[in-house]
Amino acid sequence: MTSSGIRLTHLLLMGPGAPNAEVQFAAGLNVIVGASNTGKTYVAQCVDFMFGGSRPPKEIPEAAAYDTVRLGLQLGQQEWVLERSLRGGDFRIFGRDQHEPRVLGAKHQPDKDDTVSHLLLDASGLSGKKVKTNQQGKTRGLSFRDIARLVLVDETSVIAQRSPIFSGQQTSRTAENAVFRLMLTGIDYSSVIAKEDPKVVKGRREGKSEVLEEFLEKAREQAQEQGVVETEDQLNERFEQLEAAANAAAQVLTAEQQSASALEDNRKSAWQRLRHVDSRMAVLTELQKRFTLLHDQYESDLRRLEAVSEASVRLGQMKEERCPVCGALAEHQETEHQHEHASLEEVAGASTAEAAKIRTLLADLGKTLAANEAEILRLKREREEKRKALDDAGQELSDTLRPRVQEALQKHRERLVDRDKVRRALDLLARVRELESLLAEVEAAPKRERAEGPSTAVGADEAEEFSLEVEGLLRSWHFPNLERVTFSEEDQDVVISGQRRASHGKGVRAITHAAFNLALMKYCRDRAKPHPGMVLIDSPLIVYRQPDAGEDTFTTDVKAAFYRVLAGQYASSQVIVLENDAPPADLVGAINVIEFTGAEQGRSGFIPRAG
Repeated sequence: MTSSGIRLTHLLLMGPGAPNAEVQFAAGLNVIVGASNTGKTYVAQCVDFMFGGSRPPKEIPEAAAYDTVRLGLQLGQQEWVLERSLRGGDFRIFGRDQHEPRVLGAKHQPDKDDTVSHLLLDASGLSGKKVKTNQQGKTRGLSFRDIARLVLVDETSVIAQRSPIFSGQQTSRTAENAVFRLMLTGIDYSSVIAKEDPKVVKGRREGKSEVLEEFLEKAREQAQEQGVVETEDQLNERFEQLEAAANAAAQVLTAEQQSASALEDNRKSAWQRLRHVDSRMAVLTELQKRFTLLHDQYESDLRRLEAVSEASVRLGQMKEERCPVCGALAEHQETEHQHEHASLEEVAGASTAEAAKIRTLLADLGKTLAANEAEILRLKREREEKRKALDDAGQELSDTLRPRVQEALQKHRERLVDRDKVRRALDLLARVRELESLLAEVEAAPKRERAEGPSTAVGADEAEEFSLEVEGLLRSWHFPNLERVTFSEEDQDVVISGQRRASHGKGVRAITHAAFNLALMKYCRDRAKPHPGMVLIDSPLIVYRQPDAGEDTFTTDVKAAFYRVLAGQYASSQVIVLENDAPPADLVGAINVIEFTGAEQGRSGFIPRAG
């Protein structure tokens, strides 16, 4: 066997005369979706049972016809199938090309390799490891059931208030601490554990105390510099008041900005109308100039025609002595020059008729000039009105609304500054309280060590990198209001944004429990430390179905990010999530989704409907 980890390939229920009930698993993210009572939890119980659990799956009417369960495993390059009776007992195992199965014991025995526990531990790189079981230094061989709770999380454990590393049995606490330490460090208790040198222990403790006291003093100095004299309750009350005042100021600012925006729109509209009037006036003024030139031309033509008419009359009255054409004396005149194309009377008549037409045109042009001039005068008056409206709007905007907007903006900024000061004061008090607690814990350590001996509990410094893994995972899920994730030596659990994980509601406990187990797998795999390489979690997103008080801040962004991150970051491992709601639709083709509809359409549940 290799230590490349465990991957489930399928789970199968069989029974005489009953159709097989089967689900297929893939590498990466697997999501089993379905409403309650469709068999999701039964799948998780079957997997736990096939991982060496002593308790068979819960008896349900739908499974009455089944008596055998099989679990397909990919262990390194080899595929295996485990088979076990639903009533319990040992296992049978056979490979794809192996016809004769062999028997594996259900109970772990450190000195035997023919047990299911040894098979799974060997695949996880954990075979032969030992854990400490009491403070006196007694050890025993590691069983796969010791790490099962770190890879299989049922719907009850996921919302439990205890740390994910504990089963709830006080007598097992030392061994469970040792298992978690083994997972983080890869070092077990195979060798004899010598009692630590008291001088080393004392030096480490004094060093911790000195650092904590220095940090505590700095935090107190900062609180004093900022004038923090109120209690935490008083600061919280003032913070709520300032938050309400900031929200009210924001509403006033919005209203003033909307008023200014409306007036600005009116001013823009007045400016556009003024430009239209100016444009119209320019056109009419240019036309007036052209009409005036035309009028002058008509006047000139009229005078010329009158001169022609008068000249024709005068010529007709003159005695002809010389040729009117060439001016020659009578004896030199050419007879063809005397041929008249038009008489003087006809020329005078034509000029008079043309002059009459021009006078008619002049009369019409005069009316047009007068109308055009009247329109220009009207537009001038309208232009003055529009200019006044524009000036009035600009005056009101600059003299009234803009100062009001500036005043509202200033008040809003002042409220935010005051609120942020109180928030910083609260953060300082929380920091002081946390450091005081840590200092008290360090100072109490000698009494604890004298009473119990060296503890197997993981220290905060040992779990620092693991805490950062949890923090990074929660941050990638868009966990709301996330600050720092640290590790509590007392609880052996993560502390999220300064608050114990167990103190949150069940919805937050569920999703952070999932983060704990998934981050542990990623921590181990990234650092080439032993781990089974798979995690199964039942109902990690209960926060969306049954939120406790104060858990309404979880948006659907968290749920979508939860699935997207698992699909992207855990492709080389195996994650199985059992949930009521489906993942985002765009992920369905990229991950293995098994849907139990609970209805006639599609697959109703894990176990096929009878008939």
